[in-house]
Amino acid sequence: MNSTQTNKAPIPANVRVMIALVATPTLLVIGMLFYTLFVSGWQAITISMIIFSLLGLFAYYVVITGRLPATRSKQTD
Repeated sequence: MNSTQTNKAPIPANVRVMIALVATPTLLVIGMLFYTLFVSGWQAITISMIIFSLLGLFAYYVVITGRLPATRSKQTD
């Protein structure tokens, strides 16, 4: 096994369901972002809509994959 591969345990199913339930309102924000983009134009999009949409996408990434995104770690030899 390569040293860059890790055997992290996946997030338990009950935690993933809880994340999905908490992140469900962000689906409305993502929908509002697209609605605002197509109806009012990109100038009407606020920074809070962008931040909450990115948080919602991150949460659903974790729910679907069951793992946190891989991060680079500096190795010392």
